[in-house]
Amino acid sequence: MAEAEQRLGIRLPSDYIAFIETYGSGGIGEDPLWIPPPYGPPGTDSVAGSAELFWEQAPQHYSHLLPHDISADKLLRWGFIEDGTHLFWLMTGNDSNAWPIADLYEDGGPLTIHEDGFAAYVQRWCTPTPGPTQEPVQFIHWREYNRLLDEGLNPATGFPWAL
Repeated sequence: MAEAEQRLGIRLPSDYIAFIETYGSGGIGEDPLWIPPPYGPPGTDSVAGSAELFWEQAPQHYSHLLPHDISADKLLRWGFIEDGTHLFWLMTGNDSNAWPIADLYEDGGPLTIHEDGFAAYVQRWCTPTPGPTQEPVQFIHWREYNRLLDEGLNPATGFPWAL
């Protein structure tokens, strides 16, 4: 955690820190919400690495999707959804625990701001949608996900891929 905070020059929100310390990084749900680790070696997906890459690419690829009053350097990417949605903290001040969540679909926006923080966003993601089937939402640690892939199994089911 300290490496990421030092590299980024910020304090990460305490609910994210508690989540990572409790569960680690991984995916949640069938169309996963991916939560990367705070820090990792160069070239790996991590909060620090993703933030730096986004800040580097934003002027060319993302700035046109942002409202005029929000610059890319105020967005700290903490996750993504398999459908191409990037998840950010909108760094609105010095208190990281007060940062709202913003999401941006990579193929066309718009940037949507959710006034609640990380824990509330993840909790909402994990709440089943009412309907005929309410499958429980599962968390899969990245190591287990990779193990299943290496064995030729579908990480969402634990069974061989359907042909």
